[in-house]
Amino acid sequence: MSIFRSSSAFVGRGAELAALRAAYDDEIGRTVLISGDAGIGKSRLVHEFTTRLGSGPRVLTGRCLEFGNDGLPFAPFLSPLRSLSISSPGDWGAVLLAIERSADDRPLVLVLEDLHWADVSSLQLLTFLVANLAHDGVFLIGTCRAPSGPLRQLVAELVRLPAVQLITPAPLSRHETGRQLAALLAREPEPTLVTRVFERSRGNPLFVEALSACPEDTPAELRELLLAGLPPLADDEIQVLTLASIAGTTVGHEVLAVVSDLPEPKLHQALRRLVDKHVLLASGTGYAFRHALLREAVYHRMLPVERTGLHSRFVAALSGMPEHVAQVAAHAYAAGDHARALQAAWEAATQAAMTGAEPERLHLLERVLHLWEEVGDTAGIDRLTVLDHAVEASIAINAVSSGLRWSAEALAIAPDPRRYYRQARLKNLGRSGGRDDLLKALELLSEPSRLRGEVLAELALISVFTGEAEQGERHARAALDLAEQLDCPSLTARAHAFLGLAAASDPVTAFRHFAGAHATADPQIMIDIATWESALHVAMGAYTSAIEVIQVGIKQAQETFQYAKHAPILVVKWVQALTALGRWPEALGLIDEMLGEPELPQLSHAALLISQGEIRLAQGDPADARAAADRAKHLLGDEPWVRPYRIRLATLQIRLDPRDAQDIYLATVPDLAACPHEAWALVAAAVPASLPELPVIGPVDEAYRAMAGGDRATAAHTWRTLDNRYELSFIEADRPRPAPRRQPLLGLTPRESEVLKLVAEGKSNRQIAADLFISANTAGVHVSRILTKLGAATRTEAARRLFDATRAPAEERTDNADGMRH
Repeated sequence: MSIFRSSSAFVGRGAELAALRAAYDDEIGRTVLISGDAGIGKSRLVHEFTTRLGSGPRVLTGRCLEFGNDGLPFAPFLSPLRSLSISSPGDWGAVLLAIERSADDRPLVLVLEDLHWADVSSLQLLTFLVANLAHDGVFLIGTCRAPSGPLRQLVAELVRLPAVQLITPAPLSRHETGRQLAALLAREPEPTLVTRVFERSRGNPLFVEALSACPEDTPAELRELLLAGLPPLADDEIQVLTLASIAGTTVGHEVLAVVSDLPEPKLHQALRRLVDKHVLLASGTGYAFRHALLREAVYHRMLPVERTGLHSRFVAALSGMPEHVAQVAAHAYAAGDHARALQAAWEAATQAAMTGAEPERLHLLERVLHLWEEVGDTAGIDRLTVLDHAVEASIAINAVSSGLRWSAEALAIAPDPRRYYRQARLKNLGRSGGRDDLLKALELLSEPSRLRGEVLAELALISVFTGEAEQGERHARAALDLAEQLDCPSLTARAHAFLGLAAASDPVTAFRHFAGAHATADPQIMIDIATWESALHVAMGAYTSAIEVIQVGIKQAQETFQYAKHAPILVVKWVQALTALGRWPEALGLIDEMLGEPELPQLSHAALLISQGEIRLAQGDPADARAAADRAKHLLGDEPWVRPYRIRLATLQIRLDPRDAQDIYLATVPDLAACPHEAWALVAAAVPASLPELPVIGPVDEAYRAMAGGDRATAAHTWRTLDNRYELSFIEADRPRPAPRRQPLLGLTPRESEVLKLVAEGKSNRQIAADLFISANTAGVHVSRILTKLGAATRTEAARRLFDATRAPAEERTDNADGMRH
């Protein structure tokens, strides 16, 4: 008798089911991660939950593969996306839109099982979906064992979001173990049996099943326990089960049909019996082991020579199927056929590049290079070509150390301008400076070419950010000449953008070049232009114009699904403009929103804390200001491009502790020439005995110089003209008093009131995010807080509260602390 007999009873998971149902009904909580030990019942919990939803939602399930996912990008997404007619998961924007469109008429529950085996691209896509899903009809469930490695950090970041809930099923209690045994045995178990099984299983439901028939006599090792619990199997069933264990946790029917020696009718019969005996589960177009631990037990029961032979059989069977080339690479490696593994890994790497799965591409290329040491060039593949591809993949995922290793080897074999260019990009990613490599590439590129233009553009960017504006301008000008000669619009846009960046000392010229960049820019360079152009507006005191440019850049980042990557630095500039204008509550709100974003870049984090400290100081709270400054100091590095923020932090520190002004100022002097705008603010705060020789560009610098020279009247006049309420607060004896606070509507903050008005218009989180220039995640945070404050169960109810509150005369409104009306 099988110890894996099925029971309809579902024991001890009432709280977890309730939590899942609450998250499903919650308009904000659209993602649940279920984490627990192997055998704790994660998959059964998901099955029970989706079954109890009935026929209303559409449920799509994908599983990660324990074996065979080596280099297989987006493994858990392939089956669900195939059901949605998405052939390439590499286009994340298209995947997101397809998932949301599928939920327009019918709710969609997307289940991703065994994320502890997920490939890196899958984890990246999961993060993207969690951050951007804004459709109320999509519910995402992921299961995993106790996370480790990349998954541990990912889970830690995701559970910070209000849209994500973590459920960790606990072991069964002794009473619950008894209830499970009663259902399994179809009788009331003896108390001694319950106690013994509970002690040995430690409340793990899978182990309870395995121990239910013979708690004393079964072997102590779990693998033996699982094997001992298998039902009697016919030879055909054993053959199919063995082949399935070689394939992995899941196996497609067409693969089994090719690999198995059984005729199709016998194969069907064997599979049907294995499913009926609850050893395998039918899963889409294939089959999955009832539990991964059972697959491990079956796999390791074989002798090594048996496993090797069967892996070889899979290699032979799958070699004619291009869609399975990644599995061929893994099976060939397991079979010891390293020459075939090398060739298949190379083919799989090519496929991964086509789908944008760069982490898997790099992993496969590393395997090719590793196998090369053993088999050499037996596959007709040039090692230098593999090295070049590995360097490209390293650049794509910022894998600097491995990329530099491959780059050095490639350059040692054949020095080449493109290889020097790639090495320079890697060094710049690693903040170690790639100027010398770019200059070597330039020496080798005497004829006009697109590559020469790209090298010149990269040199221009490095020069500007290291404080060598004149040299940056020369390189950018040369790049522009080449771009126009070659009729290359994207290079033309980059060159114009870098010329604008280099011409910061001549705002008229800079803005002209930015306008030229706009004319031919692609979405990526448009975002960069917005960053640099807004910074120049802030430097010139045109704070309102800066905000307009910033909002265009953020909108572009949202439309290209790159908000997380590009919005933080734009928000930094936005906050700086708001700080200058004295719109401090609005600025603090933006800071709070951005600090709640996952994976916030360290430099942006530091810059936001500096602005937070500046505002707190202006508001008369030096303790909070000092705390923010201290936190920012720990986040700032010593790279050249961090200098503007180091100087800004030094200015804040001097205003906090004027007695330390001389020491702070002297420590920063070496950076001043490279950042004259930030330098003048520092000089105005420190008031050194002699003013440094720095260019004065525009009214902001003039006002700071006047402050440093003691002409406070002139400075105050300039600050009033520019409407810079922040700097004015440090000149006027009486700081600007905050405007009288209006009674908050329904007890909400001004930002929450904005969000609620958009909710009342029926807008989704993504539409709210677009209107307010925030992320969909932040919009969801605000909606969640609004529902909590109002005690509203749905967005519709919250909108009704707004309608009632705005319809009633102001004198009839009274809002208590939690925002409820009386």
